[in-house]
Amino acid sequence: MNSTTNDGEKMEKQMWEDIKAKNWKAVEGKIAEGFQSVHPDGARDRAGEISLIKNLNVGKIALSDLKSTTNGDNIVVTYMISAQETIDLERLPTKPAARLSVWKKTQNNWQWICHANLTPIP
Repeated sequence: MNSTTNDGEKMEKQMWEDIKAKNWKAVEGKIAEGFQSVHPDGARDRAGEISLIKNLNVGKIALSDLKSTTNGDNIVVTYMISAQETIDLERLPTKPAARLSVWKKTQNNWQWICHANLTPIP
């Protein structure tokens, strides 16, 4: 496993820590302008994802089965997450669920360009 691959896992874990801490400046600074996500209720752009994230209340999180692959300036990270999450006062299931993120290297840093979360949103 090379250091770039480890970077993908580190970036994903840090993003979750920033979301949990409600560090919105850090979160927004990592989300690329052309960002897209997909959820069971449909696709979101950057603004839609930020709005969704800001409505999340995250408690304890556990990431497992992290796998990263590097393709040029991109890192694809897949993993299972078990998280205590609440949206609009509704508790989401804590059983492990699959996620996928893509990070792109820019001149200055890594940007989150894509995320798939197939956990149903109540």
